[in-house]
Amino acid sequence: QFAQRSRVRKLQYIAELERNVQALQASISISAEAACEAEGSEVSAELEFVNQQNLILSMENKALKQRLENLAQEQLIKYLEYEVLEREIGRLRALYQQQPQQMKPSSHRRSNSRDLDSQFANLSMNANSSRDP
Repeated sequence: QFAQRSRVRKLQYIAELERNVQALQASISISAEAACEAEGSEVSAELEFVNQQNLILSMENKALKQRLENLAQEQLIKYLEYEVLEREIGRLRALYQQQPQQMKPSSHRRSNSRDLDSQFANLSMNANSSRDP
């Protein structure tokens, strides 16, 4: 759900940037028409400013798209790391439970066993809390 919301926000932001670019392009075309109609340095200076602004926004748009792509890759890597860690926790729990009876802690060591169980639980909670941000 987090990844889906993130993708939706990314798509909304890209759409907003594209609308801004279209508005600037419309402004440029209007300015170009105005430049044809009215001669003067004031109109051509405004046109030059709008062209520069369009170029800057286009470059910013490309940089933001690249950043979104990088963030998506990082998110995928973190998700895969989380899955690997979850499998490792399961494997270790299964290994611990399959130990031969003589290797398991004796009855006077039950507190050590409980300590291990609480450590496993803490590891699981830490793994869950580390993926939330």
